[in-house]
Amino acid sequence: MKTIENIQAQLTEKESAFLQLIIDAYDETDVVCYMERLSASQKGIAGSLVKKGFIYDSYDGMEEEGNWFPTSDVRDAYSLPEHWPY
Repeated sequence: MKTIENIQAQLTEKESAFLQLIIDAYDETDVVCYMERLSASQKGIAGSLVKKGFIYDSYDGMEEEGNWFPTSDVRDAYSLPEHWPY
């Protein structure tokens, strides 16, 4: 299991700040997490966090803009409850 320290050690300052925005927006009962319109720079940061396995886009493959959620590794490390919107 990853810890907060393990995760933070793999992140740049900007990645860490962006991940924190997603963690702060997370609500286990909501189907929406972080849906703010991303700048070009933020899109790059989001792509990096996806590659590292720390966030995912629940709208991936759809026409909608991103709906970013923390992965289970991040939820576990930050003691966030599992997502159950219904």
